[in-house]
Amino acid sequence: MRRVSKVVLVLILAALAIPTAFCQNDKSSQGSRHSVRIGWGDMLYETMAFGPSITGTWANPGALPNNYLHDERFDLGFTGHIFGEYQYRVSKVTSLGIQADIEGIFWKEGVFDKYHNLIGPATSIRNWDLDLLFTARFTYFERQWVRLYSGLGVGALFAFDNIGGFAVAPAININWIGVEVGDGPWGGAFELGALNSLSDQRNIYQIFSRIFSFSFYYKW
Repeated sequence: MRRVSKVVLVLILAALAIPTAFCQNDKSSQGSRHSVRIGWGDMLYETMAFGPSITGTWANPGALPNNYLHDERFDLGFTGHIFGEYQYRVSKVTSLGIQADIEGIFWKEGVFDKYHNLIGPATSIRNWDLDLLFTARFTYFERQWVRLYSGLGVGALFAFDNIGGFAVAPAININWIGVEVGDGPWGGAFELGALNSLSDQRNIYQIFSRIFSFSFYYKW
């Protein structure tokens, strides 16, 4: 009877130890199936393509007609790309997921006279571009602390603002190379890529946008 009791006790302890061992293995990023991350990327394309209008300060404004007026865009602001992503690791090489990326461009528009005085109140405009992408990642180098990968995202961009504007366009993100650093559930990553969205030649929202980005992740 005592022998049976000892065997039962050993089996119970072993059963309790197995989940603990798996939990310890899951702390390694290589053994994780799920991951979420948030990050920030540049808006170099947007800052070059969308700038303030030419200021109406003239060398001799008195020579202009008294009723001269012109429109200006000024006080621009950019948020950068703010994104979040969930991924599920299908195999040692491939991960699939979904990503949301949003950027904001803010500015004011007003009417100025020939002496560059603002006529009436300025209009504040807040424009947002939201990309929703299905993503795939391919990891081709993996060590305990460092992983190298490339990826692709395909989806749609939704552009909207505070004055009633709205548009939808296809979007694609090419991740040329990503470097992930960390051993355990927490870590960080750096990526070089190109986020693109346009509906035609006149409606270009993003071209080689988010060239570089930084993010941190949690895996389990």
